[in-house]
Amino acid sequence: MHILAQERSTGDMDILAQAVREIEFYRTLFSNNKEQAVVPQLSEFPFLTRKTIQRERSRMLCERYQYYPNIGYLLIKRSFGLTGIPLEVYWDSRDDFRAQESLWKYRKERFDVTADNKCCVFRVAEYAGNKIKDYMPWYISQDGKTLSFSMRDLSPEYMQSCLDVICAYEPEWMVLPPSVALMLAETMVKDRRSFPPSMRYIELCGEMLDLQTDTVIRDMFHVPIANVYGTQEMGAIAASCEHGHLHIFSENVLVEVIVEGKSVVDGEGDIYITSLQNTSMPLIRLNTGDRGVLQSEPCTCGQQTPILRLTRGRDCGFIRTISGRKVSGCVLRSLAEYTNEEVSRCLAQIQFRQKDVEHMDIILSTKPAFFGWEKEVVRVFCEKIMDSELRQMHWNFIPLSSYDPGETEGGSYLFFK
Repeated sequence: MHILAQERSTGDMDILAQAVREIEFYRTLFSNNKEQAVVPQLSEFPFLTRKTIQRERSRMLCERYQYYPNIGYLLIKRSFGLTGIPLEVYWDSRDDFRAQESLWKYRKERFDVTADNKCCVFRVAEYAGNKIKDYMPWYISQDGKTLSFSMRDLSPEYMQSCLDVICAYEPEWMVLPPSVALMLAETMVKDRRSFPPSMRYIELCGEMLDLQTDTVIRDMFHVPIANVYGTQEMGAIAASCEHGHLHIFSENVLVEVIVEGKSVVDGEGDIYITSLQNTSMPLIRLNTGDRGVLQSEPCTCGQQTPILRLTRGRDCGFIRTISGRKVSGCVLRSLAEYTNEEVSRCLAQIQFRQKDVEHMDIILSTKPAFFGWEKEVVRVFCEKIMDSELRQMHWNFIPLSSYDPGETEGGSYLFFK
């Protein structure tokens, strides 16, 4: 597929044909039936929003995955997105494996890293299949190849214990958001410690990576750094080359930049993604909430794959505490995920806004079937806060329906991705 020429590969056609043939949501839109051979053009498909998926999720699951044996292959990918709207997206585990191949190939070719190399990863939450595990500060996989840390607690004491465990485990590579990498670097400076010599590659994901942050992390860890752009619902979308350009995994996704309803190249617009791998719940032209530019100029690294330049995404954001500490906003994502699981996944949307070092707004709404649950959500959320300074903050609940951004002008937003 050559994205600049707007050509479509056989794989693109397959996913569109399957959508109108097997997905009730799309079949209804196009008044299609299983025998009809005409496949609409990509431009004829409507733009998807997270709210639409949240509302129509049951009609977007492929019919053959609603019964045995295919239902046994289903995985649920959960995310909150840039605007804090939680989604549960179904994947066939075999499709998920196939979608990860591009990223594993990238890791092997550029950094000689495979699944056999010991890895350290910071996660929003730890899942066993489709069920969230009880909170654990850290966890080593059954095969001993992955050390996982929870981002539900990012206190100084926890970051010090993370460093202790990492040094004892001696991983060869690590995956984490840039803001958490900065917190680890700060802990290393404060304690006058360094990473184990086994570490030889760091993969940054989950937040936009600016040049200053990239430089600080490289200077602190002294290993090759890569930036990977992806989402839970779509998987890996792009990864950086040696020049820092994000090259799209064209076998996984089709990326469009939309301005005034039309796909553009070399112009800034909203980023829409079509998954080419997810056959159980095809997502076509999903609005990511990010903005960027598809560049027509080829990269000097020699790769022929399209380049995506992000201009807006989830920032490398921090909560500021009364002591002057900076805590990665990832802690809010983790707390929200554990909270939503405990309250029957009733959240329709949740956002955070820090007014000052002592006050944080929780702006939220619940799904229609859970009317009146908002205060219970806030109670559970506050109970799960582990950082002592965050517990001392005043967490103010505001219903999303009555929220007026003008009333709290001057604060900083902390959204999700």
